[in-house]
Amino acid sequence: MSIRHVEFNMNELVKCAAESVGLTSAQCVQVEKFPDGMFNKTFLFTMHNGTQVVGKVPNPNAGRFHYTTASEVATMDFARNELHTPVPKVLAWSSKLEDNPVGAEYIIMEKVAGVQLSTVWPAMGIKERFELVKTISGYQKAWMSKSFTQYGSLYYSDIEDSDVCALAKRGSSITKHRRFAVGPSTGREFLDDGRIGLDFDRGPWNSAEQYRSAVGLREIACVQDMTRLPRSLLSLYGPGTYRPSRSKKTAALRNYLRLVKYLLPTDPSITSAFLWHPDLHAENIFVRPERPAEVLGIIDWQSSEVLPLFDHARQPYYLDHDGPPSTGLDPPAFPEDFDKLDSAEQAEAQDLYLKMSLSALYRRFTYNTNTTLFKAMEFRQTASFEMPLLAQNLLIDGEAFYQSRCLDLEEEWTALPGVQAAGNPPFPLQFSAEEVALIDGDVSGAVRGMELMQNLRQSLGPMWPDKGVVRPEQYDEVKRLLKQAKAELLDQLAHSEAERVAWEEAWPFD
Repeated sequence: MSIRHVEFNMNELVKCAAESVGLTSAQCVQVEKFPDGMFNKTFLFTMHNGTQVVGKVPNPNAGRFHYTTASEVATMDFARNELHTPVPKVLAWSSKLEDNPVGAEYIIMEKVAGVQLSTVWPAMGIKERFELVKTISGYQKAWMSKSFTQYGSLYYSDIEDSDVCALAKRGSSITKHRRFAVGPSTGREFLDDGRIGLDFDRGPWNSAEQYRSAVGLREIACVQDMTRLPRSLLSLYGPGTYRPSRSKKTAALRNYLRLVKYLLPTDPSITSAFLWHPDLHAENIFVRPERPAEVLGIIDWQSSEVLPLFDHARQPYYLDHDGPPSTGLDPPAFPEDFDKLDSAEQAEAQDLYLKMSLSALYRRFTYNTNTTLFKAMEFRQTASFEMPLLAQNLLIDGEAFYQSRCLDLEEEWTALPGVQAAGNPPFPLQFSAEEVALIDGDVSGAVRGMELMQNLRQSLGPMWPDKGVVRPEQYDEVKRLLKQAKAELLDQLAHSEAERVAWEEAWPFD
């Protein structure tokens, strides 16, 4: 709650909202607060003539002061006017506190017409859903119409720590855009879990290798400089399981830095830098209710980044489902034992089949209409992408599995495209028999810890605090259930007073 607490002058925010549409604060007749998100306070201001605008005040955890708001405003401008994406127009804003009577950063923007996709998606048929998929795919293709020569986040050109934005055109010619600049990243991975308060290289970077190396150096700086390492919500760490340490995390990250230049794609088209929406889920897309395949607006561009295409190239979040991911171009197979299932199981199987089919249709459509994006999606299925993906969150979790994956990578080394392009250099890592044995033991302990956390998650069912968050009305009950689960776990696993103390310290939910 403390990192989501922000103080500001609501009367002054009302004044800014009214003045943004040429009115006075006395002509604002209603202020409604939208439900809180994780990173912002958002309000709807209604004027006496029916005009409505939206005001947004970032929480301290939204990002670094000044940079996050300044980047979001410039990004929305660029997406709206340069990439021709339906983004609400920014009417007024401030990213600084000096001479700002509101007392906090803010953005006033147009209210998007229509309804959130999440409200109509369940009732949409497969044809309507696919039409929407094609619409969003069209916007993704538009985002690829402007590539950049640097990596980071987008700002107006008067921002410090930035260069005038260079937009790469077809062929070898490069055009500079005087209004915009690429500057430090505002991406969530550079902010979350305590990273926001530490000093490390946030960009901009001149190459994909520089960017990817900076990710590893960022994680090392956080591992070494944080007073206390963040606790994982994927695993329980205690006696008899893997025990994280700064030295083990640093060792895994130093191995990543030795490998990273060989893990990049050899196709420059998918390492090119593009601006992309960071969170395409169904609540950020507004559609016309009577024609839900028609997109009226895409909101929440906060924390957008200019990154290599392969980092962006995942399917939109609203297509995600609990089942096997779509790969290749083949449609999913219908369950062979469908006739043997009861009616409830048949409905569940049919629903999953339709979701998997829609995901497959997205891949097929992307293959037919946007070959470069499809190549980037295919790269994400390779070991060359998997290794950096594992490494970018080693501050929190996964160093045991990463080291184990490094052992396996030696067998695949000569087949990696980046290695072949570099002239087939030898595998740059060496492990002694003792180190291999320690890694194997760490992996076994990590698996045990993940199983314990999974059992705990299953025991709480719908009351599980996903990402540490619960609904307000469930808070007391979840605390009670976790306290009970902790007592049961201590009785089961702690065989001495020392082990009991160790599990008490390792418990992540107090």
